[in-house]
Amino acid sequence: MSASPPRITVDSRRVEQLEAAICGLARKLNSTTHRMLELIRDFDDRCGWAKWGHKSCAEWLQWRCQISLSAAREQVRTAQALRRLPKLSAALADGELSYTKVRALTRVATEQDEELLLAYARRASAQDVEDRVRQMRNTAPESAEQARRAWERRSLTVLRKPNRGTFLISIEVPEADGEIVVRAIERAIASGDVAVGEDHFTAHGEDRSATDGWCAQQADAIVAVAKAYLARTGRRAASSDGDGDGDGDGNPVVSARDEGAAPDAQAAESTGTSVADH
Repeated sequence: MSASPPRITVDSRRVEQLEAAICGLARKLNSTTHRMLELIRDFDDRCGWAKWGHKSCAEWLQWRCQISLSAAREQVRTAQALRRLPKLSAALADGELSYTKVRALTRVATEQDEELLLAYARRASAQDVEDRVRQMRNTAPESAEQARRAWERRSLTVLRKPNRGTFLISIEVPEADGEIVVRAIERAIASGDVAVGEDHFTAHGEDRSATDGWCAQQADAIVAVAKAYLARTGRRAASSDGDGDGDGDGNPVVSARDEGAAPDAQAAESTGTSVADH
């Protein structure tokens, strides 16, 4: 006859104390994580990672904080996304929402639906939030008419700003196409294709804190993607001053005139008005 298992005596009061302590620490951990994300964002904006010769903030985090590269990339992405999502940022800072929930929500939240998603996240489990976000990212437009309208609204506007020596490029595309563009930008930054490190110090000087933040890196990534495409297809174009085939570094340069822009488009460039390509 086998012996019966020993009886375990549970001290209910002690269990409740442990539960309260764990939940309290979890809330503090959420709040501390928010503070860390703020520091990561500031560090990234100031390109502190370049001091150590790294190509990105995620690469530095992997090395210095002993985490995986994928986790580091998510921390940088989430930190930057919270800049435009104040309600989600406040919920994490207060410890109300976990980093798991907030990280997922930053993939789909906008200023228009942030409050609704926050209300949902308060009552849902972390797994439910991640599943809902996955559904939102994978769901196509509800109707063919909606998809058609999104397709018809696609446009590219180029505005030359001679007083600043820059181009302002604005693009509107269907959501699925926009996700492709965003992934290409993120991949270019993560792979190190964006000009950073010693090469960028040489080109732009030592003080890059005002110019090489996350937004600047994304702009550089678009240029890197364009250069890679031109290099792959073997297309060559004259530089804007007409003295050769590149920008001085062997990179091809494209202008509206090179691409056969209409006379009115060329005139619009010179006057600083927008040029739209439908």
